[in-house]
Amino acid sequence: MKKHTLLAPLFIAVLACAGFGCRARLSPADLTDPAITARVKATLAGHPELDVRYLQINTHMRIVTISGLIDSFEAKQKVETYVRNVGGVRQVVANLAVQE
Repeated sequence: MKKHTLLAPLFIAVLACAGFGCRARLSPADLTDPAITARVKATLAGHPELDVRYLQINTHMRIVTISGLIDSFEAKQKVETYVRNVGGVRQVVANLAVQE
């Protein structure tokens, strides 16, 4: 058997993970709005470079709404990206004002 034929299934698995994201399956309890809100807050707290003191985070039907003041446009983009990557989040609505 050729060596490259053995690597093909591994290569396909790596591509699938890269394209679709390899996330652990979430239980129904993990998909509740309060659980998603808690994970979003924990995720943002894990990034001390972001000042999230003036943000309000609400989740309804797995749609996360973030409102408040943020330091810069770059910080706004980071917050949106981090929240989008939290498991269970279906959509992000960012009502963020950049403080000048």
